[in-house]
Amino acid sequence: MATAVFRYSRARERTLVALDRISEAALGTEDLDTFLERLLRVVLETTESVDSVTLLLREGEVLRARASVGLEQEVTAGFQLRVGEGFAGKIAAERRPLEVRSAAAEPLVKSEALRRRGTRALYGVPLIAGEEVVGVAHMGSITAFEFSNEDKLLFRAMVSRASALLVQTRLASREREAREAMRTHEEMLRLVIEQSRAAIIVTDERGVLRIFNAEAERQHGVTRQQVAAPEWTATYGLLDLEERPLALEATPLYRALHGETVTEARWKVRRPDGSVRILSGTASPVLLPDGTPAGAVLSARDETERLRHEVEQSETLALLDSLLSTAPIGLAFVGRELRYVRVNRMLAEMNGAPMEAMLGRAVREVLPGESGASLEPLLRHVFETGEPLREREVAIATAADEGRIHHYLLSVYPVRDIRNVVRWVGTVVVDITERQRTEEELRRAAEFRERFLGIVSHDLRNPLNAILLSANALMRAEDLAPRHLKPVRRIITSAERMARMIGELLDFTRGRLGGGIPVSPQHLNLRHLVRHVMEELEAGHPGRELRLEGTGRFEGEWDPDRLSQVMGNLVKNALDYSPEGTPVRLRLRDEGESVVLEVNNAGPPIPAELLPTIFEPFRRLSRDSPHPASGLGLGLYIVEQIVRAHGGTLSVCSTAEEGTTFTVRLPRTRGALSPAP
Repeated sequence: MATAVFRYSRARERTLVALDRISEAALGTEDLDTFLERLLRVVLETTESVDSVTLLLREGEVLRARASVGLEQEVTAGFQLRVGEGFAGKIAAERRPLEVRSAAAEPLVKSEALRRRGTRALYGVPLIAGEEVVGVAHMGSITAFEFSNEDKLLFRAMVSRASALLVQTRLASREREAREAMRTHEEMLRLVIEQSRAAIIVTDERGVLRIFNAEAERQHGVTRQQVAAPEWTATYGLLDLEERPLALEATPLYRALHGETVTEARWKVRRPDGSVRILSGTASPVLLPDGTPAGAVLSARDETERLRHEVEQSETLALLDSLLSTAPIGLAFVGRELRYVRVNRMLAEMNGAPMEAMLGRAVREVLPGESGASLEPLLRHVFETGEPLREREVAIATAADEGRIHHYLLSVYPVRDIRNVVRWVGTVVVDITERQRTEEELRRAAEFRERFLGIVSHDLRNPLNAILLSANALMRAEDLAPRHLKPVRRIITSAERMARMIGELLDFTRGRLGGGIPVSPQHLNLRHLVRHVMEELEAGHPGRELRLEGTGRFEGEWDPDRLSQVMGNLVKNALDYSPEGTPVRLRLRDEGESVVLEVNNAGPPIPAELLPTIFEPFRRLSRDSPHPASGLGLGLYIVEQIVRAHGGTLSVCSTAEEGTTFTVRLPRTRGALSPAP
């Protein structure tokens, strides 16, 4: 009897101590996993023969290993059973304790960890909270085949106490998770509101601002702290679209506070810096679940830039329409399907169709046959490459002129959108049919004139030669009266000048119509030829100095008569257009495969605007000269043609410091011209 009493007292004491330790483990512990680990260690330390304790918590119809001491691998591996399956599943299903003597060999035990461990005694108890089974706890031993009644009683008592604490801890954990989720949601909501591109303004039921996000501050130019409920309109600077002060009762937020839902409202705001913004938005009342008013919310967007852009775009389109309608050339825009999206009146007239009839139609439909087929590849090329085509000449038969061929200059360019993607192609069409016809008529007229001049010049040479021969014969006659000597000399001088002019006209005609001035090259020394021309000119210009410089080899294959004509013209011009007392310098340079002749004078420079056209026919210099030119303005043109006939080049440089220099570069043989330095 005494022994039984002792054993009861000892068991009761162990139970009380264990329960106290379980309560201590639960104190100050909000984390469920931490509490479970402490709980299992108390159980393990309280019973001497127990070496593993495992707790499986119920998740729907599944029991999952949540905590363990001695069988930690079950938790790590995620061991689980369905309710009614295996040892723990049977305990949960039957809601009562269960014990086996040799767990390692028991078919009911599904845990491989228990089998490998060689567990003998295994005792499990359901965790019940109210009417619900929340889990299963079991303890095992590898030394004993069964637990004493005192150990099982103690285990049941601890599990019973733990069930209540477990439920309490799970509730606390869920509450903590809910609070954390709420804080996360609140922070997310705050970030969404603050980073919103729309102004968000929220008031409570009394009209006091509770939310006034960053975009609202930017739109209004004030912070939430600067605005009080009675001062909305004054502080915000709210205006109607006519920029009159907006009454408080007319503001969307005030209307929403009084139960009205406001949509698509638009108003203006004058900010403290004086700028005015145009806003649009919606406002609605905020109601509690029972329908009680709790405040109002306003969402507004700044439309100032968008509306300004729309106005600018509208003005641009108006200008474009004006340009399209008044431009004296054909203009059109074509889409990717090669259909007209915009055309102007001029292009419609070119195609012989109303503008409305062209819109939406394909190019091939408006221009049937080869005309449309030839244009489509050009349009597709611009769409595909994004590169414009400029002034491409095309010939198209148009219905506007009964199918006759017209010639056009066509330019095609890409039209890109804001993403730099080619959306359309624009076409510029210029009808050059009349211009080509006029140019052809002018060309024919010029050709006729030049042929006529050549014919007339050729036919004038014979009577002019007769005049010169007769005049020279008179000059040699012994019986010529002295009073007739001067008129005869005048006849000879005028006839010689006419001969030169006729010669120039003939050379001009050959250069323009005969494939160039003919030359007869022969071997000669250019230095000797230059010296001979200088002597002739010195005889006709007494008192003027001509200087020749140059060393080297100056032989080549050239026409001596034509080169004499070149040098005579250049040197005579240098003498005519330079002051008395200044020398004219001639320089020869040996440049290997070519020979260069430079003629320089110190006269006033040739005007810069005349230099680009100085070698064109019928051009006469207007510089001051004591010997004004009396020719046709063909001299320099003929000089250049002669140089070209030899395969050479002629250039000019004229400055106030260096004077005027004509440079002739001649290859020693035709086709061997050296590049200019």
